[in-house]
Amino acid sequence: MGSFAEGLYTFETKEVSKLAPQGRINVELVNIKSYERMYTIKYGPFTLGDIKWEIRLIPFGELLEYHLCLLDDAVVVKRFGYISLVQDHSSNGDWKIHRSTKLNEEKGFEVPSFAKVMGLPMVEITYFNKSEQEKYCKDDCFLNKFVLWVIADDSRKAPANAVHLGQPHQPEFISPNLSVPSTASSTLLVTGDFADIIFLVKKDTFAAHRCVLAARSSVFLSELLALQKDINISMNSLCVSVQHIDGLTFKHLLHFIYTDTLPPDFEEVTPPERYHRMFVAAHRFKIEGLKLICEKKLTKVVADAMITAIDLSEYHESGQLKIVQHD
Repeated sequence: MGSFAEGLYTFETKEVSKLAPQGRINVELVNIKSYERMYTIKYGPFTLGDIKWEIRLIPFGELLEYHLCLLDDAVVVKRFGYISLVQDHSSNGDWKIHRSTKLNEEKGFEVPSFAKVMGLPMVEITYFNKSEQEKYCKDDCFLNKFVLWVIADDSRKAPANAVHLGQPHQPEFISPNLSVPSTASSTLLVTGDFADIIFLVKKDTFAAHRCVLAARSSVFLSELLALQKDINISMNSLCVSVQHIDGLTFKHLLHFIYTDTLPPDFEEVTPPERYHRMFVAAHRFKIEGLKLICEKKLTKVVADAMITAIDLSEYHESGQLKIVQHD
């Protein structure tokens, strides 16, 4: 049947009055599908049996929505049930059942669209509308208790190295970071030690290692295999010209391929236009991790512009901005 576990947890929601503006912003972020920028408050993480989870408060409009978020794969939960309680100050501080569900076969963890983007299996367990917030609040906060029962399907637990929901797969190396210098003065990427391919990118040249490129990118793998079959020159001194990409973008692309990161100061000094070029390059060579980083940055830029337009149209009575907002 599976292992059974039960837990009782108490948490406090503070500064409730400040959550309404965040709720309005969250609505706009959902409208433009910028889910990763939504304002949330996390309670936890908790462990129930051997399942890790947390409660996540998401203000949405005038509602305060509480979601149960699994930090493990949702398939490990065969059944679950819960009781959500809130302290009622109007009746001497007694605890009142606010929402509940039975431990049954039908209730499973749902995966709404924004949960896919956030990479978390989650289900809404309770919510408070504006009148309930005013009723249960004392000193701009209220207390919640949460009772949870879980029956886990032990036969379906995800392996420790499983890819989490919503996270693109990117091949990794035996060594987690090939650019870490073996000595204080050299790295494979910077010095080109043992390099077996040279890339010509406009006026720039870059030395690289075919085995690394093939391991990280299916595009590089197929193109290198094609070159090996079709050309007559020695593969030990291969030189390839790369079109439709600038040198700086290709340099950063190689850095990510070798390290799975961008340079430390990249985000601080890089304009959105550079992220756009990086996104195009990552898409071209199927470097999904880099593509996701650029996508998040570009989405944030669009979301910031959208929120700014909303604020200007709301508080400065700009008719044209309201038309753009509506469109």
